[in-house]
Amino acid sequence: MFDKLLLPLDPSKRLKPAQDYAIALAKRLEIPLSAVFVSNPSKTGTITASGETQRGIEALGQRQLKQFIEGVSDIKIKPILKIGKRRKVLAKLVDDKVADTLILGPFRSMLSRLFTGSEVERILDSESSHAFIVREDHPLPGPGSPALVVFDGLSLSKVALKKIEDFSLKFKCDIELLHIGTEIFGGAEAIDKAVESLREKLGNEVLVTSKIIPLSFFKTRKSIANTTINSVGARIVILPDIGDAVSDNLIHQLVLSASVPVCVLR
Repeated sequence: MFDKLLLPLDPSKRLKPAQDYAIALAKRLEIPLSAVFVSNPSKTGTITASGETQRGIEALGQRQLKQFIEGVSDIKIKPILKIGKRRKVLAKLVDDKVADTLILGPFRSMLSRLFTGSEVERILDSESSHAFIVREDHPLPGPGSPALVVFDGLSLSKVALKKIEDFSLKFKCDIELLHIGTEIFGGAEAIDKAVESLREKLGNEVLVTSKIIPLSFFKTRKSIANTTINSVGARIVILPDIGDAVSDNLIHQLVLSASVPVCVLR
């Protein structure tokens, strides 16, 4: 898990926090980082353009990659230039084992998302890798601050629990489990089993705590998660998108609006 990082680049300045996060992750975990620029001729209107125009678009991508890589002196970054739809290109790179983890930033402004939808969500729908979604500058998870694991399904599978355990060990952080649901529908049983399993695996050095907060007309998944983030001082939200642990609605709300970076585990 988290063995090879892949950072999609874009001319947008909104990606700077994701770029910094990717560099920090590569350093902390001592893993390779690749940066990819994907040129989509159908979006730039160059699909039927002259060869010279298409070469100009390719040169733009090369320049973006060069500027990013030259700005980083203490780690080696592999540049990748591709042509096609970004989500399909990224999915192919993951399938080809170029990376197992994506670092994504907000490719579009909030206003443009209203008209064109979320590029991040389309990417997440297209591939099965882990992903960190980073919208604002934020420190990596670590000691003294828990990772907030949010789920609204009826249980966390053994696979999901193993990945949460591995995350805690990699970043040396405590775990706070948040089930957004109700005790009457099995939430208490699900979270109690998860806490018991994680405490057994992680031992006394890692603090594993939990809470259940029900949805209501006045409490959305987003508001519940963000309130909990503030109350426990979490640096990251983990969404274990494995089995039926998290709903599409939960992923949608937190990927777009969580107040800290989100890590989607697959």
